[in-house]
Amino acid sequence: MLLGNKVSVFGGTGFVGKAVVNELSKAGYEIKVVVRRPERFREFLLYPNTTLHTLESYDDAEQLNTAVKGADIVVNLITDRSTGTEMIEQADLTAVTQKIKSATESASVKRVLSLSQIGASTDAPNSNWFGVLGEVDNLMHNVANARVTILKPSLLIGAGDDTTARFVTQLNRMDLLMVAQSSTVVQPLWIKDFAQAAVSVIKNESTFDKKLEMAGEERLTLKELAELVAELMQKDAIVFPMCKLNAKIMAMLGAFAPVASVSKSQLLMLPNDVVTDTDFNTQFGFVPASLEWAISTYAAPHDIRERYNFYRKEAGRDAQELV
Repeated sequence: MLLGNKVSVFGGTGFVGKAVVNELSKAGYEIKVVVRRPERFREFLLYPNTTLHTLESYDDAEQLNTAVKGADIVVNLITDRSTGTEMIEQADLTAVTQKIKSATESASVKRVLSLSQIGASTDAPNSNWFGVLGEVDNLMHNVANARVTILKPSLLIGAGDDTTARFVTQLNRMDLLMVAQSSTVVQPLWIKDFAQAAVSVIKNESTFDKKLEMAGEERLTLKELAELVAELMQKDAIVFPMCKLNAKIMAMLGAFAPVASVSKSQLLMLPNDVVTDTDFNTQFGFVPASLEWAISTYAAPHDIRERYNFYRKEAGRDAQELV
């Protein structure tokens, strides 16, 4: 399929969006990041070939149509729960997705990527997070006259994420770490590897009209992940489960909570295991970063980071990834 390089990104201001926009920019795409308040996201203009487009409300059909006018590709990341004031509430996700779908079809966009999560299913109740994601997936998967890929990652990690970075914050306060939903099993994937893979599928015809499960190579519980973070930080910490009631209270208190290791989005997105048998390297043609190395880039003391850098150099890995 002959495809141009103009991309409109929805929900691109969060943890996932920043990584994806960065990769799109490095790949030479011309990017329009759609936001309510452009003045709050001027840092995106530092990415080459990137502009901000104002969309004050998804009810504003004129602004929405302008957001996708001339686009060859639409990247829908509105399910990301880390976009702050730009975040679409769970109850509104389906309606907003329908509007994005209609605008995408009206603009005759030929290629669509949409963010989901392992476990999304219309078999789940429509009030449940995974049920809502299933509805969003189905809407985007059926964009008329476009080739669509649904991206379904496991837990995405990296500097500023909503799990391991919270563990780091808590461990910097004290050597005591309570973990919500501690028995949930995840296959963490470094956000940079996710973004690289996401951009690589745009022109990969084998991924057209597919729902791709994306995960790292290691399976472990959230408690085991927390213990790994503590180990890499060289903390002799006590790590133990947090009860459901306490987790809900801490999440409701947000920034005022005495425990920094839990958030509303964690409780929403990780009640169930998020694992897959799909091999990342087979799908995308490269081996994702090891869990230890990925976490070391933002959690480990300087000497540990230097040690991992040495091993990556010896293995011939990309020098740009060294920290």
